[in-house]
Amino acid sequence: MTLRAMFATALLASGLLLLVATSCVGPQVGLEGGVLRSCPGSPNCVSSEAAPGDSSRVDPLVIPVGFAPEDALGALAAVLAERASLVARDDGYLHAVFKTRLLRFRDDFEARLDVEAGVIQVRSASRLGYSDLGANRRRVEEIRAAFQAAMD
Repeated sequence: MTLRAMFATALLASGLLLLVATSCVGPQVGLEGGVLRSCPGSPNCVSSEAAPGDSSRVDPLVIPVGFAPEDALGALAAVLAERASLVARDDGYLHAVFKTRLLRFRDDFEARLDVEAGVIQVRSASRLGYSDLGANRRRVEEIRAAFQAAMD
């Protein structure tokens, strides 16, 4: 076998392995005890329900005074629909899936309406890999900016 053929075979095998890995991993999403799931110990997840001081902590989305909580969740759903596939929306909960540009990895974004606090709690997590190099934190901040613009 030539060096070129071995390289092509290795590249094909790597691509197939990557494809299988990304299609077989199911999301760890949904509410657990009425709140969003905790982030794992790896730095590829952020959550507004993480403890203060936790490195995975982000601020929740604030519902402006005078807006009905369900209307705010609807505005967030519209913001997400422009950027991702909306997978679930029921009873104050949203789940959307983002795909990365280059390798089409799937990342899960979840939101939970917290009427008592006047906020929407959020969680964004990569399905694969140890680190996301800050991608989920940036995503939440981009969604926050778009959500605030939609609320104005």
